[in-house]
Amino acid sequence: MRKLIQSISLLAIAFPITGYSDPAKVQPAPKIAVDQCAVKAVVAEPGIRQFQFDGLSPDGSQMVVGWDRGDQDRGAYILDLASGERTPLPPLNNVGSFAPDGKTIVASVYLEEGKNDIIEYDLASGQVTPIAPHPNWEWSASYSSDGQSILFNSYREGTADIYSYSKKSAKLKRWTSDPGYEAHAQFSPDDTKILYNAADEDQVFNLFLIDTASGAITQLTDYPTEESYGSWHPSGNTIVFGSDRGHGGGKTDLFLMNSDGSNIRQLTNHPKKDAYPFFSPDGKTLYFNSDREPEGVYKIEFDENLQCVTQG
Repeated sequence: MRKLIQSISLLAIAFPITGYSDPAKVQPAPKIAVDQCAVKAVVAEPGIRQFQFDGLSPDGSQMVVGWDRGDQDRGAYILDLASGERTPLPPLNNVGSFAPDGKTIVASVYLEEGKNDIIEYDLASGQVTPIAPHPNWEWSASYSSDGQSILFNSYREGTADIYSYSKKSAKLKRWTSDPGYEAHAQFSPDDTKILYNAADEDQVFNLFLIDTASGAITQLTDYPTEESYGSWHPSGNTIVFGSDRGHGGGKTDLFLMNSDGSNIRQLTNHPKKDAYPFFSPDGKTLYFNSDREPEGVYKIEFDENLQCVTQG
């Protein structure tokens, strides 16, 4: 994530974030026992980077996967998780997220000018619709539960902030305005909250919640390590996220916690980075990107009590 900040060099502000904790006063993250979860590869092949971002279809049977081989050689496809069949998505050169009805995909695509923009792709007609285009970078797009709002990141005001676009009104709402870095936002399953990570001036990342009705912001984590890449379990009661408290240097492992920030459990412990975790619609499989060899998309499976399937 720190590399992203370094490389990526609307409307009325809804409300300001009221500052972050002083790193000098923040307590170190506590050590937590690691669940011995079995990790399985979904798509991971030498010589090609493959990744997902909230890419599962509504029924959990398909996934949008992005890929690149470096330079300008990149694309995307739909992966059938049962058969392994791959259907290319020629209009997309980056990962995307399905709408709740499964009819469209929203994605951040690379443009020739060396920037990213948000588009919506209709799977039946092939039509591509730009979403609030802007000269600055836009990325990490996903839908609300009714498919009528698109949440994304933008540098359109000079810093990385969180916006939503209403498909009904074609209007933007700016959710954050702090001079730091806010990103990787996701609506809660009932759309009452937005989960995101933010970095202060010292690039210390923590997780926050926005109440979508009042605009009130709650800080969930308060550690001097990187706490980021948060997303929701379908129940809305549990959050999965990444933290580098074990390895440092942005090499995050995956953790679970209650939606109020309590009861933290560690899922992975690997020297390579595990990030961008997202649950399947039934909450029984966690998909994530990993830099482990070979780099790609991996998964962890859970039982009905949200206990992961172990190595044994």
